[in-house]
Amino acid sequence: MLALALLLGGAGAARAGWGIGLSAASSAQASAASAPAAPTGVASACTSALGTTVVVSWNPVANATSYTIWKSTSSATSGYAVVATGVTGSAWTSGSLATGTYWFEVSAVTGTNWNSANSSGTAQRTILVAACN
Repeated sequence: MLALALLLGGAGAARAGWGIGLSAASSAQASAASAPAAPTGVASACTSALGTTVVVSWNPVANATSYTIWKSTSSATSGYAVVATGVTGSAWTSGSLATGTYWFEVSAVTGTNWNSANSSGTAQRTILVAACN
């Protein structure tokens, strides 16, 4: 009967909170964590005037373990799709881009479950035939 009372939280049940312990070598994550802040200072630049690659850079985010890069070919505010995940450091260089107009955003990742909102979009970059501006 006492076991049932304890199970149901009845008289005599312990009122202490539950603790979660993890070993030092554990890769588990507590669910009480919060998402990292969105990256700031996101900018894009042509790697060369005659090239077709763009470098995207941003300010590092505290506790971020990696970053996700998003690209849009439609506008600075919509149409973004993931082009790179697991990026470490605070810069990423695209592969060769086709002729067109591009905008980029960056989101921060902490662990495997915590993603920030996307940053603001970068300034427009336009790739012409063997030229970037």
